[in-house]
Amino acid sequence: MFNCRFAVVILFCLFSFLAGCSDDGTNDENVNGDWDNDVLLDGDESEAEIEETVDPTLRLKDEGWLRGDLHMHSTWSDGSDEAAMVIALGEYLENETFLAAHPEYFGNSLDFISITDHRTVDVLSDPDWTSEKLLLIPGQEFGSVGHANVFGPKEFIDHNPGGDGTSQDDILNAIDSVHEKKGAFSINHPLLPDTPWPWDTRTHDSLEIWNVRWAMSSAPFPEDELNQWEADHGTASPIFKRALQEPYGQILALYEAMLTRGVHVALVGGSDRHMFLLNGFPTTWIKSTEETVDGLVQGILDRHTFVSRGPVAAAVELSISSADAVAQMGDELVVPAEGTNVTITVRISRAQGGLLRLIKGSYVASDEELPSAELGSVLAEKEIESIDQVVELTDIPVLPGEWIYPIVLEPLHAPGLTDEQKATVDELAAAAVKLSGEDYAAFAMMFLDMVDLNLVMKPENCNPAEWMPEMLQCVPLVVNDKPTSTFFVPDYLDRAMNVVLEADGPSEWCMGAVGSAIRFVEQTN
Repeated sequence: MFNCRFAVVILFCLFSFLAGCSDDGTNDENVNGDWDNDVLLDGDESEAEIEETVDPTLRLKDEGWLRGDLHMHSTWSDGSDEAAMVIALGEYLENETFLAAHPEYFGNSLDFISITDHRTVDVLSDPDWTSEKLLLIPGQEFGSVGHANVFGPKEFIDHNPGGDGTSQDDILNAIDSVHEKKGAFSINHPLLPDTPWPWDTRTHDSLEIWNVRWAMSSAPFPEDELNQWEADHGTASPIFKRALQEPYGQILALYEAMLTRGVHVALVGGSDRHMFLLNGFPTTWIKSTEETVDGLVQGILDRHTFVSRGPVAAAVELSISSADAVAQMGDELVVPAEGTNVTITVRISRAQGGLLRLIKGSYVASDEELPSAELGSVLAEKEIESIDQVVELTDIPVLPGEWIYPIVLEPLHAPGLTDEQKATVDELAAAAVKLSGEDYAAFAMMFLDMVDLNLVMKPENCNPAEWMPEMLQCVPLVVNDKPTSTFFVPDYLDRAMNVVLEADGPSEWCMGAVGSAIRFVEQTN
């Protein structure tokens, strides 16, 4: 019995590691304003002229918002499934059998994916690289010492063109090359100990704020790892170092440190799927002027993005208006040198019982000021009382260089859980926050009672009639005569994997959504 259990632990350590790993290259309080017009869009309290729907986010696609996954792997690098299966998994949320068990996904399937294999674009020549349901964004995972995704270009972008190791100049030249090809360059999992991104880049286009699951994305970065990186590669970016001054929440601190130094990028996320877990979690939302690959890449370049826990999790929309203009997430709003007052409007969907936080920060003009600079602070916080809620904050003073972005927290415990299920969630959340880039044992142990090992070893035995809500659910796909050992994580368990870490450990919240910042820039005439 012991030997069998030990084997299971080892197997799931492997699965969990590969599901979130990153190849290392060896294998080639409301202030200054009031909440106004707080509109609850359910029942008799509705005062807004917004049409009620069963799912308030179904309108988003008509408004240009497309959802997908920007990070996954196939057998063209180190993924476990061929490209055809990876694409089929991206289409799976439209599967009739799945929808019969999860009707909340009707209308909430993915619109796009990007297969981003390590240091290759060979997947683009795969005859199975095609889909009638998804937009397939050409992608590649750049780098060995630190990883980044390249979206759009079909040509290979080399991280080590001279064969003498990756340098700062190599990376900056690569970003320029991507831009020449009208593509987007996106930093991946920057705080993963095995492949961090302390490089001093300020012309990249986006930041993967959410990789695999939130708990894994936000683990503190070990100080000794930074010391070793600097010994090997030179002085780390002052932006990266400023983020590490924060004891927890370092991934958000990194984004805020960028903004504080005027580096304004889009937020994206990706499952980083190699095997075992279904792609699409987390979900990146991109507002595109056209439903094309070029439109999606341009949406990233325009910073019109937010990231959510999954396709049916929280959604957030932010706009800020002055006397002269209106900005949406990712935009820059021109304001006078002396500043002005603005109105902030946020619409939050599918996060009832959760919490909205608006984070505001300022600008420093030099790297020398950054170590002592305050990063973002809570401008305002609001309980979310409805499935579809609009809140408005008026007369907020802003200055050039300042910025604001939204965070939506969902309850860690989904509505209606039993005490036993709550205990399971708490246990899984406690394990998840202990993860680092190298130790997945605690997380793997949590899955022992939630997965049928027979279905891992023999996925052809997957039977949807045997799905259980307390178990990870096998995916009954066979593509090119091959089944897949892939599992869907029920929502209440997925929340545990996305728990938010606070000073005293796992909080009562999971991350629901994070939106790209609006930045205020000085009027030049």
